[in-house]
Amino acid sequence: MSISVMQIRTSTAIKMSVTVFAFIVVQIATATALCSCTFNEFCIDFKQCPEYRPYVNESFKNWPESFQAMAKSKVCNTEKVGNQTVISVCCPSVMNDPTCGAQGDDRISKGEIALPFDYPWMALLNDAALGFVCGGTLISNRYVLTAAHCVRRRNITFVRLGENDIEQIEDCITLDDEIICTPDPQDISVEDRLIHPEYSERNKANDIALLRMASPAVIGDSVKTICLPDGNPEQRKLKPWSFIVSGWGMTEFGSPSNVLRFAKLPAVSLEACSIRVRNLHSSVRLGDGHICAGGVNATDNCRGDSGGPLHYISNDTSRFVQQGIVAFGIRKCGEESEPGVYTNVGQFLSWLIQHVNE
Repeated sequence: MSISVMQIRTSTAIKMSVTVFAFIVVQIATATALCSCTFNEFCIDFKQCPEYRPYVNESFKNWPESFQAMAKSKVCNTEKVGNQTVISVCCPSVMNDPTCGAQGDDRISKGEIALPFDYPWMALLNDAALGFVCGGTLISNRYVLTAAHCVRRRNITFVRLGENDIEQIEDCITLDDEIICTPDPQDISVEDRLIHPEYSERNKANDIALLRMASPAVIGDSVKTICLPDGNPEQRKLKPWSFIVSGWGMTEFGSPSNVLRFAKLPAVSLEACSIRVRNLHSSVRLGDGHICAGGVNATDNCRGDSGGPLHYISNDTSRFVQQGIVAFGIRKCGEESEPGVYTNVGQFLSWLIQHVNE
């Protein structure tokens, strides 16, 4: 059997590419200590970071000196995945800004109805024909994170931010005998939407989407961004035992509430969840892209919106971190105690960083 010149050239090119990549890994991995990512940074594979992508196939010695120094100083993790060594760096991003996930008080233990200024990253998605249909979260001043099933067959025209009670003209709270009211909610037109390319409605996989707003949100006390998992090794190992879901109950099966609500949900292992969910969705196979929570109280999951957040309070920063997006599992809201299934945001950091650039 003869081998063509083209095949030899292709094989040689592949070997050279692998050699170059291996050399890059060795050079970057010579960093003396691992960096801990801070605000506006995510610990991801350097090949997926937009800052380094132009140089991935270049010899490390040909990188600009500033990028060589930055790569070595920003290594946040090294790990073996199969036969490959994966080098992660603190990749810059507009997400996880210094004010993300912060709210004035922790009122979680005081009831199920959220007060004005609570959960200031919450968003309502408005369909042109149906009104408010889903929830979402503000992750930068131009982007809202939500579920793919919320936007795939809908005409989402605008996003509302800074809302608490949909029926009230003004949302107010009394603190120390002083009445404090939130600014008017911000209704911002949607100019583009991006659904994960591997979203499967049937298999309920990769249920994540982005909405780009036509103008930036005005950040203040009633409108802030939510923190996302930063990908640091310590955070990857973290397994919260409980979460908080918040929303107006905008689900396919529940009756919505006019007032923003929240509930604490216990974490449920994927193994236990898979058995229970399969009874409702035989085609679904849960994996790393999913998280399960709830199922103890029949009304727990009814507090959340489809597309809304599942989050926890970080012990390190005391800020809210969004770990999940309400996906499915709420077959009969308020009638069955089944766990809710959420999209695992931490598995989609590279995709988010690639598209959220302002």
